[in-house]
Amino acid sequence: MSRMVLWGFVISVIFLMATIPPSPACAEDKDADSKTLREKRYYYKAFNRRDPFRSLVTGEFEESEYELVNIYGVKLVGVLSGGLERFAMLEDNNGYGYILKAGDPVRNGSIVSVGDRSVIARIAMFGQTTTVTLRLEDKNEKGE
Repeated sequence: MSRMVLWGFVISVIFLMATIPPSPACAEDKDADSKTLREKRYYYKAFNRRDPFRSLVTGEFEESEYELVNIYGVKLVGVLSGGLERFAMLEDNNGYGYILKAGDPVRNGSIVSVGDRSVIARIAMFGQTTTVTLRLEDKNEKGE
């Protein structure tokens, strides 16, 4: 029985020691140790660098709509297939390329469909609707 009382006393002392808060001096020592181990300081050196929040585009600009493709001034140079959709690769006389799909606008109309080797556009001018078909040139026809 005396052993049981002794063990009860030891357990109650351990319990009491665990519930008593540590002294403020011990807490400050732990905080000081943790600060020196975990503290990270970052400095931004902006010398001779541009402001990262300033716009890259400067000057006065007027908003205008992009120039639409003139279907009479381009030739079909290729057709791309992307899943169920096809894209027409067009090139104008200056060598600029355009990639269009069915439904895209062109000057005075829109692209109706893009086939395996052709593109069809519907153009409306002065109340008249015209269908324009551009076809890929074969190498034999081109003279190569």
